[in-house]
Amino acid sequence: TPCNLTRYGKEISMVRIPNKGSARYLARKYNKNETYIRENFLVLDIFFEALNYEAIEQKKAYDLAGLLGDIGGQMGLFIGASILTVLEILDYVYEV
Repeated sequence: TPCNLTRYGKEISMVRIPNKGSARYLARKYNKNETYIRENFLVLDIFFEALNYEAIEQKKAYDLAGLLGDIGGQMGLFIGASILTVLEILDYVYEV
């Protein structure tokens, strides 16, 4: 049976709310002070580090018909070459 493996890498990084403008906006929006916003609010981004997908498949290099065809082709080539060699030798002997 084929196996499936999914592995997710993780990386944690954090930073405070970058500027006072953002803190002021959130403080007004949620009725809190800027210090409370800086210490208690969180922006969470979850994303893939890379969007690569790799599929590994195993396939037969040869099926039986292809293997027999290749063997037959090689045998035909060698038999043809052998017959030509014998005929060349006979031709040489006949001429000498």
